[in-house]
Amino acid sequence: MGSPKALLSLPNGETLLDFHIRHAKRLNVPVMVADNGKRLCHDTTVKIIDDYLPNQQNGKGAGALSAMASAMNQVMSPYHYLLVISCDSLVHAHQVFDKLRYAVTDNEAVIYLKAEKDYPLLGLYRTDLLIKLNDYLDKGQRAVMKFLADKKIQTAALPNEWITLANFNTKNEFDLALNSLNEIG
Repeated sequence: MGSPKALLSLPNGETLLDFHIRHAKRLNVPVMVADNGKRLCHDTTVKIIDDYLPNQQNGKGAGALSAMASAMNQVMSPYHYLLVISCDSLVHAHQVFDKLRYAVTDNEAVIYLKAEKDYPLLGLYRTDLLIKLNDYLDKGQRAVMKFLADKKIQTAALPNEWITLANFNTKNEFDLALNSLNEIG
């Protein structure tokens, strides 16, 4: 993208990070942002957390699972869920939560959105995964789907109108997501 995705500007002038924070606050739960020490978030009502693993010398973090491990460590009870929203999406946090909470059927470890492809970073993760997650990361592993391979998982269908919103990695994909967001309101 040429710049941090979190700082991408939306047509209303807010950053992508501010968009996610605004929608997450609608859930009336603590909002945490893991930003690898980049200090991209200036919202004082949000808890800024460091990743579980330290940044590499080049400043790159250890990935989404490292951020999730840190967030899980902030939650006191081992039987809660952590809502994970990746920064490279434009799906509203409260919409993701509403879609996923109805998919919980039997105390699954992870519930995430799925279409033709998996969107594990739009998901609910039970916080009692923390010990297994820390062990996985301590062994140098970083792949989300590999971590989930032996976990009890439930998926919820990603609505068709969210597909272009769910993940973008290029400027063109971001522009498509913005167009889709405008179309669905």
